[in-house]
Amino acid sequence: MKQVAYIDGDILHGGQACVPVDDLGLQRGYAVFDYARAYDGKLFHFRDHLARFRRSADALRLNLKYTDDDVIVIAKRLIGKLGVGDAGLRFLLTGGSAHASPLLENPRFILIAEELPTYPAEMYAKGIKLVTHEFHRDLPLVKTTNYMNAFRLEPLKREKDADNILYCFENKVLECPRDNFFLVCGDVLVTARDDVLRGITRSVVINLAKSICSVEERDIQIDELDRATEAFISSTSMQVVPVVQIDDRRIGTGKIGPNTQLLMSRFDEYINEYESD
Repeated sequence: MKQVAYIDGDILHGGQACVPVDDLGLQRGYAVFDYARAYDGKLFHFRDHLARFRRSADALRLNLKYTDDDVIVIAKRLIGKLGVGDAGLRFLLTGGSAHASPLLENPRFILIAEELPTYPAEMYAKGIKLVTHEFHRDLPLVKTTNYMNAFRLEPLKREKDADNILYCFENKVLECPRDNFFLVCGDVLVTARDDVLRGITRSVVINLAKSICSVEERDIQIDELDRATEAFISSTSMQVVPVVQIDDRRIGTGKIGPNTQLLMSRFDEYINEYESD
């Protein structure tokens, strides 16, 4: 994957970019991150991602010593050097040196521009399968670099022939490791409000959906999966992806539902009309 990285003032190509071995993000996993993207060189909801990034940093007592405008200038420089208009933008703030005294006073800021991952067209045309797993993330409102559980469950995905994991906890449906989850019952769109990361794409989807159907942000009970007529997930990299099966449950007819199709179309239109940050 082609990458260009900014690390505390230096711009380096991916193979040259590195952090010291005493970095707290490496040694202790003490870091936050966020992931934004650009369409044809235009930053998409970048300031919203930065606002969430700052909230995550504040929760870990890390101070981002750059203004939003500073970060936007850096992001645009990196996209230009990457030479790819449709780019992913990954920014991290680590705890800095594990030997610093006092700790956390000089966090390390990293911004990476990279080629976007590609996903099979069949995923959007026919939908995907999720497999449920009992799990509740620590600090669910904070986007940390701790994705240990998601990687630990890769064998489960292969065993169940599933495309993604759906976290549930104490009879409530929460989220996927990198995506928010939505279900449709009749003409009501429902998504979890508490104990999940508030996705930027999630917010866009909710606003777009309000002109199509009723929207409820609330707890989702596991037995509601049996009554769902449609389901989908959303994220920055994948946008809106229909879900047609969860464990052994077929969702609705087992095909992409009309509300999901309309939201996918509306989201594409929204991207085309969006003015860059």
